[in-house]
Amino acid sequence: MFKRNAMGNTRAKLLAGAVLMTLGLTAAGAAMSTNVGGGGATLPAGGYVGWGFLPGSVFSSNVASKPGSAVAANSLLGNWASTSSPVNSVSYCQTGSGGGKKIFDHSDGTATWGGAGQACTGAASATTGFGADVSVVNPHFVGSDAPMSQSEFNWFGNGTNLGNKATQYGQPSQFPAVVGSVAVVFNNPDVASLDLADAGICRIFSGQVTNWNQLTASDFTAGAVPTLPLPARNLFLAYRSDGSGTTFSLANHLSSVCTSLPSSKFFQTDQAFTTVAAQFTLPAGSIGASGNPAVVSTISNNPGAVGYAEAANLQHATVSATTHAAKVNGKDPYANLPDALTFTTLLVDKVINGWNLAASGLVPGTPNVQTLTGATTAGCMLVADPTTYAKGVNGSYPILAVSNLIFNQKGNGADLTAVRDLMTYTYSAARRAGATTIGNRTATGGGTGYAFVTAPAALAKINTCITL
Repeated sequence: MFKRNAMGNTRAKLLAGAVLMTLGLTAAGAAMSTNVGGGGATLPAGGYVGWGFLPGSVFSSNVASKPGSAVAANSLLGNWASTSSPVNSVSYCQTGSGGGKKIFDHSDGTATWGGAGQACTGAASATTGFGADVSVVNPHFVGSDAPMSQSEFNWFGNGTNLGNKATQYGQPSQFPAVVGSVAVVFNNPDVASLDLADAGICRIFSGQVTNWNQLTASDFTAGAVPTLPLPARNLFLAYRSDGSGTTFSLANHLSSVCTSLPSSKFFQTDQAFTTVAAQFTLPAGSIGASGNPAVVSTISNNPGAVGYAEAANLQHATVSATTHAAKVNGKDPYANLPDALTFTTLLVDKVINGWNLAASGLVPGTPNVQTLTGATTAGCMLVADPTTYAKGVNGSYPILAVSNLIFNQKGNGADLTAVRDLMTYTYSAARRAGATTIGNRTATGGGTGYAFVTAPAALAKINTCITL
């Protein structure tokens, strides 16, 4: 076994359970600082807080007073906190996108996340969301790879939920923040590298290929066809068994490019892979696993497996020597993801509600965009249109996930300046230059598997959509 990135910490492998990240303060700065707390998505967590966390850490907003894992100084949240004026503290609890939105919304009436090993929450967090040490806003933000649905938006204002958050906090305000490449990961001792064409991706994930010797020249990018046929070896899928923004993003690509499948079948864009591939029969032996790390581990432990995982997480995982990320259409998930991707237009006050059917006149299976209802402040729910990145952006690697940061629209009180500044920093190319856990700034194009989002329309909304 070997570590894909020698610089990665061996403790850095993401677990399915929630993990805490914290940034400590100096005694001199603490009195004037804001403790900004949040949590949620695991896909961008390495970029948000770095890779040196301790699994199962006790939740803490200040490692000077409580034990916990320190946020990396070169991560997005760490660099923001240490370079803000005054210096702030920040914490991030990994629960996954779906669980994070439930905590943020207080959807279950308790705002807790009680999974095994999730030490950053518990009974005491019923009034503090993610266990954050904050007194005004609870919590300040949540990260999510799948944009808020209509039902999740409705949870926020449901009067039967804990405190009816809409009364004090208005509504959610959503901003696209970070892009991650979704790697096609394979384990085959017979071949060390692959460059798959969309035709091959479509055939593999629709179950048409059950043995590696069934792959043909058309399954590979022109000029990168390996010696065929490949040796006989059972091919099976490793996929996410939990609801996942990573799955949603893979499906966004598959539904867009796999338009010539047998019997007019199509992939259905959804967060659950069993729903995505519901029209197909998966190869015998296919395995579901919860969380990016578990999928990577499953592939690594099972020669013949093919699956998908966020590329940055793969880069920092311990995998077998025969486990690799494939190129797709000649593009590498690291080298061909730039430092930042620009989204000049965004969907405003829209939600994704299932997928389009053939009768709609749109490409069947692609995300169905509908108008958000119930907004109290117009223009604050911003979404990167999935169709604009379904095949990549400006020649980038083609399978992309866009992760969002979601804030309270009002009720920020004395924390307003710090919370606004966090989102402003995220969109500032000059200020975020110190956050080297995200981007591709090396001359050799090594890449982190993450890219910043540049979104002028969203930047202009921050002061309106994050208020007192």
